[in-house]
Amino acid sequence: MVRPKPAPAEPIVVPEVATELEETPAEEEADTLSRATGWLRRSLNLGRKIEVEPEAHTQVPADSGEDDPTQAMSLFDIEEAERVANEKPRAKRAPARFVLKFAHGPQITVGEMSGIIGVKPVSDSDSPEIHRICLDDDTDTVAPDHVEFGVKNGVFWVKDLKTVNGTVVEEPGARPLQCIPHDTYSLVRGSTVTLGSLSFTLH
Repeated sequence: MVRPKPAPAEPIVVPEVATELEETPAEEEADTLSRATGWLRRSLNLGRKIEVEPEAHTQVPADSGEDDPTQAMSLFDIEEAERVANEKPRAKRAPARFVLKFAHGPQITVGEMSGIIGVKPVSDSDSPEIHRICLDDDTDTVAPDHVEFGVKNGVFWVKDLKTVNGTVVEEPGARPLQCIPHDTYSLVRGSTVTLGSLSFTLH
């Protein structure tokens, strides 16, 4: 008897590996690098406004007549906006007022406008920006323009105008001080200013 020959075996086909699998390690490495450097990019952008550009596939409505003002804000911008919102407006400083109490009776209130004290009468030729105070002096020791005064940063000051009898200032608890002509002397409330034979206390 003749034994029949066995049928030839079918060839084994090995499936080809997709090309996408070969690129997988590179993509994973790029994704890992992007995550690792993300904090650095965010740190560099801190304190600056980041303008978000529209993507290419985003369509802007044709009937929009004005640009969208909305833009991303950093943590620094948000904190600065909250600080400004919570800040209270500064109260307007009230103008300074001083009372000159003369030893012979008169009391004169002055503000921050500069002025001159003496025996010269007030006239129409005087500047409207100068507060002139005219004193009655029977002893003839006060000059026509004896002392100039004013207020700077809320502090009262006086200046002797090179008079014959001079000007003396005395602060509380201090010794009397003879003023040098045309030098400015700042005074505290309670100080005494002597002009010839007349004097006043600052209140």
